[in-house]
Amino acid sequence: MSRTLTGVLAGCLVLAMATVAGAGIPSADDSYVTMSNGGKGLTTCPAGDASAYQYITVTALRADLTPIQGIPSGSFFFTVTGTGSGNVSINAVDAETDVSGNIRFEAMGTGTVPYGSLTIDVQIYTVVLTDSDLLWCNTYDYDDDGDVDPIDFGQFAGDFTTTMERSDFDWDGDVDPIDFGSFAAHFTH
Repeated sequence: MSRTLTGVLAGCLVLAMATVAGAGIPSADDSYVTMSNGGKGLTTCPAGDASAYQYITVTALRADLTPIQGIPSGSFFFTVTGTGSGNVSINAVDAETDVSGNIRFEAMGTGTVPYGSLTIDVQIYTVVLTDSDLLWCNTYDYDDDGDVDPIDFGQFAGDFTTTMERSDFDWDGDVDPIDFGSFAAHFTH
């Protein structure tokens, strides 16, 4: 190959690398994840039919803090850790990041996740974000035995009219008839 052609190819490679780097390599330290379900957490059922948690919002920013638009949802990878984390799936709501660098995902319980929190870590392409967030979880299956039965009802009944978070299925700060209705809809699952 001639030196001229080699030089041109090398210049094109440098230009292509600079274009990609300027177009959308997210900063691990400046990009972040936000849980935004109106202060609510994820409620799970052994049947996998509880409502989804919306939204896990990821904001992709360059090191100069400018947003990155157009990163496809398939370029985001999630690691969920904590007890029962294998029973949570995360699915894209948006196809790609918007002009503010935001993209939304939802979390869904595919089975029981015990009361407590799960850690959500995010990777964009090969960049692991230094920011993570917590996903708070409740379940109708208090004893984690794979069903919602009279034992679970006893646990719920003991929490009724209190502020016990584990039985607050609408996440409004108390255990009331609305929470009973939610529990009753999943009884025998």
